[in-house]
Amino acid sequence: MEKREDDLVVGGYRFATIADAETARMELKKVENLERGLDPRKPQNMLLVYNRALDNRVFLTPIGLSCLQRMQKDMIKWGVPEDKIRPVPLYATFSNKTENSRSIRQSVAQRHPEYQGRFVASVLINIVLVLLVAGMVAIAWNSDVPNIINYRQAVVNEYSEWEQELTQREQELRDAKRQLESENFQ
Repeated sequence: MEKREDDLVVGGYRFATIADAETARMELKKVENLERGLDPRKPQNMLLVYNRALDNRVFLTPIGLSCLQRMQKDMIKWGVPEDKIRPVPLYATFSNKTENSRSIRQSVAQRHPEYQGRFVASVLINIVLVLLVAGMVAIAWNSDVPNIINYRQAVVNEYSEWEQELTQREQELRDAKRQLESENFQ
């Protein structure tokens, strides 16, 4: 399906994708419903709705974020202390430069603290598994039973033992033969 320029423009903003534009259209409807049902003269109700919208990440596009900013201004105008009004969080970056990877990890850990415990547990499990594999390789290396690691040495040792045994038997046979010959000549 071909995207048209009109499909990308919503509320004076031009979005990069049709999906973003659709999200903005849905937020535009939410904003209209919110403005119809919210009385700006009841700042405590407005503060509750504002905080719930922030907690549930109801608005993600500039259309919804501008609504939240208007709500901030209205609440200040109607007497809500500024320290009770949380700032509007932005969930996007606006430059290609990142401060450092540590700040990115910290922000992820702050947004998803339940994953931090899982990450630590995963790292510990991986360390234990690596140690187990290293132990298994060490045992296989030092084992007398032939395996994929030491089969060549085991086969060579076995053949050398057979060769020694055969050489020893041959020597015993020669000695026995000489003794018999010496007894027969006497």
